[in-house]
Amino acid sequence: ARAQLNLPQNITLLGCVARLHPAKLIGANVALLAENPGWHYAHAGQGPEYDALIAQAKQLGCAERLHFLGELDPKTIGIFLASLDVFVFPSLSETFGLAPVEAAQAGVPVVANQLPVLKEVLQSETGACAVFADATDPQAFVTAVKLVLDNEKLRDDIIRSGRLLQKRYSLDAMVDAYENLIEQQIQGQS
Repeated sequence: ARAQLNLPQNITLLGCVARLHPAKLIGANVALLAENPGWHYAHAGQGPEYDALIAQAKQLGCAERLHFLGELDPKTIGIFLASLDVFVFPSLSETFGLAPVEAAQAGVPVVANQLPVLKEVLQSETGACAVFADATDPQAFVTAVKLVLDNEKLRDDIIRSGRLLQKRYSLDAMVDAYENLIEQQIQGQS
């Protein structure tokens, strides 16, 4: 996967799929590189924060370990996710959190901001599908990433839980939920 995307081999690769917007707090991901010289960060998406993130990486001395891939089509997103060691999602606000859900479903361990909505959607019948940390606290966020990288049992547990989201968010589950909602509305009107 890394070769297909021209990403470096034999390194620890963190990544995210998100719009480059201040609310996504992607600068927190760039900051992870400052104290961890063996880490690289790849990003799929574009937006108005691109120049600011490049400037931040240059200021931190890690620009050579920052890889912006721009917008990717759905097939290429799957390849991108397969290239990652950890999916890091520091977003400050979400209505659902599709990107980390898709990463978890694909078997990528996720570290996400501790938003209530992310804690809800990144939960399967066997437990949490991510490690949550305050993304506005750089030390807490880097500690969470290190925990996922260093703790094989935890990493395996969240990967296993994440793969179960395929069942929770399947088309059949969505259709069943809509059907139940419609039946409740009909019964409530009679």
